[in-house]
Amino acid sequence: MNDHERLMRVLGEMRRDLLPTTLRVSEDDDLRIVHLALLQVLQRRDGPTVKELAALIGRSESRTSRLVDQLVRRALVERREDADDRRVRRVRISDDGHAVLRRIDAVRAGTQLELLDHLDDDERAAVLHAMELFAKAARRFRDERDRTGPDRRGDDRDGGRQGRRSR
Repeated sequence: MNDHERLMRVLGEMRRDLLPTTLRVSEDDDLRIVHLALLQVLQRRDGPTVKELAALIGRSESRTSRLVDQLVRRALVERREDADDRRVRRVRISDDGHAVLRRIDAVRAGTQLELLDHLDDDERAAVLHAMELFAKAARRFRDERDRTGPDRRGDDRDGGRQGRRSR
C-alpha cells in the first residue's frame, strides 16, 4: 500500500469514527459541506463578489449565487453594494455565520483534544508534530490555489454533476 492509499484509508477511518460528532454539531444548522466551505472562505476573505467566490470554491457563478442565496435566507451571509461601484454586489459573512463557524470549530477542536487523551506522551508528540506539518502544507496549498484558481476539471460538483440527470 503506497502513502496515498494509506492516508486515504486512515482519513476514511477517522471520518467514519468521528462522523456522529460532526453530525450532532451541524444538525441544528443543517448545512452541507459546500455551505461550510463558502462560510470559511468568507471568514478569511473580505467581501468577494460571487464571481470571485465561485473561483475560490470551485463552482460555477450560477451555482455559487444559489448557494449564497440559501445562506442569505438563513442570515448567515449578506450581499451588499460595493462602496465604489453600486453595480457590484459583495458577499460578507454575517455575525450569525461567524457564530456557526465558531460553534463547529469548538466541537471539532474538543473532539480532537479528546482524541489526544487516548495517546501516550510519545504518540501525542508525534501527532502534534505531524498536524503542524499538515497545517503548514494546507496553508501553502490554499495560498497556491488562491493565486492560480481551482482545477475545475469541467464539472460543478454539488452532490452530482451539473447537466447530467438520470432518466
